[in-house]
Amino acid sequence: MSNVAVLVVLFLLKTSVAQKQRVLAFGGNGNIGSSTLSQLLETDKFAITIVTRGKWHWDSEKRIAPFVDQLTCNREYEPECASNKTAVDCDINAVRQCPELFDLISKTEHFDIVLDFTAYHPKWIHDNVEVLRGKVGLYIYISTDSIYEVCQDKPTRRLSRETDATRPTDEKEIELLKKKDPYGHYKFAGEEALVHYGKKDGLKWVSLRLADVIGPRDTTYRWWMYQMWIKFFDEIQKPLPIPERIAEKEESLTYVEDVGRVVLKLLELGPKVWSQAYNIALDDEFSLSNILLRIRDGLQKENVESELVSDGDAYVGYPSVFNGPMDISKARKLLGFEPTPTEEAVKRTIKFYEEAFVQFPEERDKVLKDLFNSVVPKENKDAVYFGIDRELTKVGHMDKRYRAKRKGDLAGLPSTNSNPAKQEL
Repeated sequence: MSNVAVLVVLFLLKTSVAQKQRVLAFGGNGNIGSSTLSQLLETDKFAITIVTRGKWHWDSEKRIAPFVDQLTCNREYEPECASNKTAVDCDINAVRQCPELFDLISKTEHFDIVLDFTAYHPKWIHDNVEVLRGKVGLYIYISTDSIYEVCQDKPTRRLSRETDATRPTDEKEIELLKKKDPYGHYKFAGEEALVHYGKKDGLKWVSLRLADVIGPRDTTYRWWMYQMWIKFFDEIQKPLPIPERIAEKEESLTYVEDVGRVVLKLLELGPKVWSQAYNIALDDEFSLSNILLRIRDGLQKENVESELVSDGDAYVGYPSVFNGPMDISKARKLLGFEPTPTEEAVKRTIKFYEEAFVQFPEERDKVLKDLFNSVVPKENKDAVYFGIDRELTKVGHMDKRYRAKRKGDLAGLPSTNSNPAKQEL
C-alpha cells in the first residue's frame, strides 16, 4: 500500500471516530449496563468510555471490554479530611480523586451522552455534574420503582405514575420512609439532584425508573436461584416458600433488553422528550406465585410445590417493592415504547440460564452454593449432586467435581457451611 493510501485510510478512520457520538458511561460491566452498551455498540455510532471499579461481570470482559475505553474510579471514595469538620481545602469530589477520569473530562469538550448505571447516592450525581458542567448533551440516570416507596400515598390503588414521585411534606415522615427503604430514598434524591441542575444550569437529563429487572446476566441471581430450585425440585423435595405477607403483592418487572431500546429512542427523538422521568416495564403484573408458575411452565416441570409460610427468614427474591406495579403509558405515548412481550421475555430469560448452567460455571456455582446453604435439606444433598451431574451429562459436559461425588469425594463442591449457625442467604 502506498504512503498516500495509508494516509487516506488513517484520515477515514479518524473521521469515522470523530463522527461518532461520545458516550461516558458510569458502569456498563454488569446486567443493565452491558445490555445497553451492547446495543449501542451494534449501531457503530458511538465512541464509548466506561467508568467502573475494574471488575467485569459475566462475559462483559469479552462482550464489552474490547470495544470501549475503560477507566477505573471508586465513586464512594472520600478523603480522610471529609470527616474533619475543621479541615480547610478538603476536596471531597470523588471524580477528582480519579486522575485518568478527571484528565479525560478536562480534555474533552463535549460528551453527547452520560449514562449513569451506578449512582446510588445523590453525592455521586453532584460529583459528576460538578466536573462535567457545560459538557453534557444528555444525562441518562438509571433509577428505580423503589422511589415510589418513599413518596406520598397514592389516592387510589392504581398503578404508579411518574407524577406520583412526590415526597411527603412532613420531614418526620420522610425520615421514617428513608429508614424503611434507604435505597428508594437515595435513588429518588439522585433524581432530585438532576432536576436541581436542570433548573440551575440547564442540564438535560432523563430518569428511567426500572422495576425488578429480569433477563440474561443478572448479577443478583434472583431469577436463576428460583429456576435452579424448580429445575432440581425432584431432588431438593422442599416446597418453594411464599411468605404470607407478600402472597397477594404484585409488582412490575423490567426486561433488561428493553432498557437499551429506550436509550436509543431517547437519542432519536431528541430534546422534546428529555428532562423528565419514564417508567419502563413489561405489560403484565407479577406476584411471586405468578413468576414461579412461569418458570415452572417454561422448564416444563410437573409436581413442583409451593407453600404459604409465615417464616420471616424464608428466601424471597421477588417482589422488592410493595407499592404495586408501574403505569408505562407515558413511555408508550411519548417514546413509542412497546415492551418485549412477557412470554418472550420469560422464554429468553429461562433459555439463557439453562445455557449458562454449562457456559458460566463460576456464576452457576455461586447460585448452587446459595441453594445448598439456604434451601437443600441435609438429607437430600446427595440427590441434588447426582441431579447436577445428570444435567451436565445430558448436554455432553462433565465437571470432575460433580462426577467425583458419585465416588463419595465432596472436596471442591459447593456445599453448606460446616457450622449451621453461620448459614446465611
